[in-house]
Amino acid sequence: MIAHPSWVEIDLEQFKKNISIIRKNIGERLFCLPIKANAYGHGLCPIAKAAEAAGVDYLAVAHLQEAIELRRSNVTLPILVLGAIHEDQIADLIHFNLEFTISSIYKAKLVMQACKNLNQSCTVHIEVDTGMQRTGVQLNTTPSLFRFLQDAGCFKIKGIYSHLANADKPNDPFTALQIENFKNLLQSPPFAGQKLLRHLSNSGGTVFYPDAHLDMVRPSYLAFGNLPKDAPESFQEIAPCFSVKSKISYFKVVDASIGISYGHSYTTPKKTRIVTIPIGYGDGFRRCLSNRAEVLIRGKRFPVVGAICMDQCMVDIGDEEAFVGEEVVLIGKQGEGAISIKEVAALCDTIPYEILCSFNNRLPRLYLNNDLV
Repeated sequence: MIAHPSWVEIDLEQFKKNISIIRKNIGERLFCLPIKANAYGHGLCPIAKAAEAAGVDYLAVAHLQEAIELRRSNVTLPILVLGAIHEDQIADLIHFNLEFTISSIYKAKLVMQACKNLNQSCTVHIEVDTGMQRTGVQLNTTPSLFRFLQDAGCFKIKGIYSHLANADKPNDPFTALQIENFKNLLQSPPFAGQKLLRHLSNSGGTVFYPDAHLDMVRPSYLAFGNLPKDAPESFQEIAPCFSVKSKISYFKVVDASIGISYGHSYTTPKKTRIVTIPIGYGDGFRRCLSNRAEVLIRGKRFPVVGAICMDQCMVDIGDEEAFVGEEVVLIGKQGEGAISIKEVAALCDTIPYEILCSFNNRLPRLYLNNDLV
């Protein structure tokens, strides 16, 4: 039971189904699930354990602290730390049996010295920049980095990877160029014939570019049920497993021409009924949704009115009935109604990833079908 009147609800059965559908589409390739940023708002450790139970092969995180939290929760899957490492993290990366990224000789030398001091070896993946211009070694200097790692003696070079910049668009010429350049690198000396785990595909790559599946794919957004536009039929049963819900905390009748919330950005056009919902921008329900978002009550849509407060927001239900304690859906389904992540993201002029990550740990997570955790 959850005492808090607002919560995030995660359907683990749907999550498991999404993983199964992806599995059918990638064949024998390994499945790496990125779960950075609290598993995109879904909850880091519960999602990791559900993914492990569902047969995922790898997990990926952005930062060391996420990986340590997983290890301390007894997650035993291989974990790849994708983000650039820092010198003071190297000992813990090795201690917690983590695979991590090397993308420069400078960082490789720091790790080599740490391995010497600890009398240990480590497992690494080389990140190659094929077009993101974020992190990763340049294509033309990748061979020299690879030779340095081979000669150092303390590195187990497990994999090599890159990241696609525009893969959510089918038939994108830049994505085709990234794939071609990465494959050409892998066929060149000194990589030809090497047994490295090659991975390139994010969610868009997994859906639209099967020639980029290589040895492992890394679909995160897709696994959480968010399907790109124009996805093939074989992916169409993938569905979101994330909902945001609350309960009405207050009800009042308000006369016409009365301002609502801070700044009175909304004025009642007639005598109406206003209900208060105990969720606000302090929880991740963003202030830019003021006077723009809608919620579901009894399966019907009603507008969020006035400025969204830190902990509360108001909804105009007109002449309809609603009682204190009734369920309100901000994202998800209720009856015949549905409000999607994509809809909310469009209202905020952003991407669904940002909306998912906005809902913080002030909101407890309720896991349906939690025998998977």
